Amino acid sequence: MTTLSTLHIHESSQTIPVSFFAIGPELVLLICALVLIAGAIFLPERAARLFSALVAAGALVGAEVVAAVQFNRSPHFSFDHTIRVDAFGASAQLIIFAAALLAVLVSWGGAKEVGDRSVEFYALLLTATAGMALLTVANSFVIVFVALELFSLALYILVAIELDALSSLEASLKYLVVGSVGAAFLLYGSAFIYGATGQLEFDRIRAVLSAGGHHNPVLLIGVAMVIVGLGFKSNAAPFHMWTPDAYEGAPTTVTAFMAAATKTTALIVTLRVLVTAFPAIDGIWQDAIGAIAIVSFAVGNLAALRQTNVKRMLAYSTVGHTGFLLTAVAAHSVLGTEALLYYLVMYAAMNVGAFAVVAVREREIGRPVQISDFRGYGYSRPWLGAAMLIFLLSLAGFPPTGGFIGKLTIFSAAVASGQTYLAIAGIVATMVALVYYLRIPAAMYDREAPAPTAVSSVGEMLSSTAALVGAGFVLAFGIVPGPIFDLARTATTSLLGG
Repeated sequence: MTTLSTLHIHESSQTIPVSFFAIGPELVLLICALVLIAGAIFLPERAARLFSALVAAGALVGAEVVAAVQFNRSPHFSFDHTIRVDAFGASAQLIIFAAALLAVLVSWGGAKEVGDRSVEFYALLLTATAGMALLTVANSFVIVFVALELFSLALYILVAIELDALSSLEASLKYLVVGSVGAAFLLYGSAFIYGATGQLEFDRIRAVLSAGGHHNPVLLIGVAMVIVGLGFKSNAAPFHMWTPDAYEGAPTTVTAFMAAATKTTALIVTLRVLVTAFPAIDGIWQDAIGAIAIVSFAVGNLAALRQTNVKRMLAYSTVGHTGFLLTAVAAHSVLGTEALLYYLVMYAAMNVGAFAVVAVREREIGRPVQISDFRGYGYSRPWLGAAMLIFLLSLAGFPPTGGFIGKLTIFSAAVASGQTYLAIAGIVATMVALVYYLRIPAAMYDREAPAPTAVSSVGEMLSSTAALVGAGFVLAFGIVPGPIFDLARTATTSLLGG
């Protein structure tokens, strides 16, 4: 039966079901992005900025609703097995859309960052979000590459949206060059895998490998190249070289969105590709992912120790946190997948929130924020100071925050999977990270520091709201993590079947 949301394409007596509802969130976002480009550019600057922000927020809420509906539906394929709609992909979309919505709130106070390009800014934000959403439900390397390029191209431009800032242009160029290298690895790896199996869809690759031939050197080279390509996108070391410059040079709103959404997308697609297409060689890729996790622990945390620029410090921090997330992937278990999803939820909230506080402080002083710029900030802005304290304690893994529960569950998954060495490496990394995470709270609550001036505005109130919402979320679901784990269990079942 053909409906408005489902079509049947007939080709050589074969019927291919095409469900537009399967890409419902992406359609909502892209249609609204087109509306912005086609209509809002004719409005005066102030009206265009308000209109585009409202349309972007409305589009993200609408996409969130569609993703929530898909979460509760049975897993199914569409577009000839190139897309798999399931609770696992929908859960990632819910995280990405929420992060983008918080980024819209943070962006409202950044008029100088966006200038007269607010329409383009929000249209590109929606486009990038749509690409990420499509990537999370991809079941084919063709869709993976198309979706990855869609959101990457939008992010390259967003990083350089502040055209008058040389640092933004430099960051965008570095991101473009390194991102292109990562995309090339992914593309060539996909070609090798196709050459070895004759398939591009993940479930069909698994079916071919289950019949044998999974130690084919061509296949192993292809899988290695795919892991490297996804490693670039997840800013795992040693493929992280774009991260500190891109995070520092991009407008802080864009940095906040990238830190949460790009990481979520990359880790979700990495896990889906490996457990769906290559369970036959899980012993090989588990060791490879574990090695990358250890390198990420070492490089990210040791480099962060040397930083005084807060954005750059948090950038290296994200590299270190990739190690925790990859540990959950390497576990290749139900508990590991649940831990990954829970930690991604907490990670998105605490990173968007932390960068929101940095954005507020950056706008107050009119320059990049150093750790010393937070001296006395906990007294002049007690609510923002408390929020930043919660974010940093959660990133460091202190109870009763969500970061503590997330790390504890990841370590448990690693030990249960016989990868105790990853849990030990993660504990050591956590101890090292305490050194640089606690430097900011020490500065914020320095009693001898003069209280910095704080200027309030509507834009800053929205940014502060985003930070406070994130802080409340991290604290509440750190104390009561059950609801998030219940959703993660449903999503895990849809991917692993148990």
